[in-house]
Amino acid sequence: MEGTYGVYFGKQMMGKVQVIRQGLYYRFLCRCQLTGDVVCRLLVSCNDARESLGIVVPMSGGFGLETRLPVKRLGEGEMSFTLVPKCDLQNGRFIPIYPDEPFEYIEKLKDAYLTKREGQLGIVI
Repeated sequence: MEGTYGVYFGKQMMGKVQVIRQGLYYRFLCRCQLTGDVVCRLLVSCNDARESLGIVVPMSGGFGLETRLPVKRLGEGEMSFTLVPKCDLQNGRFIPIYPDEPFEYIEKLKDAYLTKREGQLGIVI
């Protein structure tokens, strides 16, 4: 269903998503205000369907995302949008990075992602 919807992180509204129907696709234009400390993924829910729209990235003085999704994957109806930390969707081992120590996990960087936990920069594999 076309319109403008709020984007929530928990119970707090962080921004808006504009939904435009273009033929057999929905086009999503998201803009939100985040700190950037945590990499977040935008999820859309409609009826019983839930889809990931992708990672919000820095743009226009905040964070955002522009993407499309086939209508048949969501159906038609009222949509809701939530931001979730990327690490909530993927379980893994957190390995802190210390600038003055050798890094022993170079070979695993291909499948890792960078994150910050409790103020400590590290990777999750």
